[in-house]
Amino acid sequence: MRDSLKQWIRCSLAAGFTMFLVGSVFHFLVKALLPDVQLQYETETELFRLWEGTWTETYMMVHPFLFGSVFAAVFLALRKRTAFPAGFCGGLTYGAGVFCVWSLPVFVLAFASFVVPAEIISLWILQNLCQYLAAGLAVGRVAEV
Repeated sequence: MRDSLKQWIRCSLAAGFTMFLVGSVFHFLVKALLPDVQLQYETETELFRLWEGTWTETYMMVHPFLFGSVFAAVFLALRKRTAFPAGFCGGLTYGAGVFCVWSLPVFVLAFASFVVPAEIISLWILQNLCQYLAAGLAVGRVAEV
């Protein structure tokens, strides 16, 4: 039991830090390379919440770690109860599965339900895909050791 808890903590931190890092890279790249998108975030206040200095900014920084613990727990449960592989291959497969089953349908539903520009939904989809693939790789590797 104690080893399982340690493994879950290590995997949770690996997933959380990885998703935080990928999210931060996207955040700064959008600001630097896509000023029109950044302007929409800042001016379309009926659609987007302001981040700077608000609870939203804090939540967005904490979310990867909260979700990382769930991400790791499900991966480890799959490993324990099935023949699901660890390592990079298993992690990548898991990250892709989480994206396809959990993330992509939510964004498609959001696009169908709300007036969010296609370019922004596309960026969110790309960011989530990168986050889940990278976190899957990290968790798969950490679960191996």
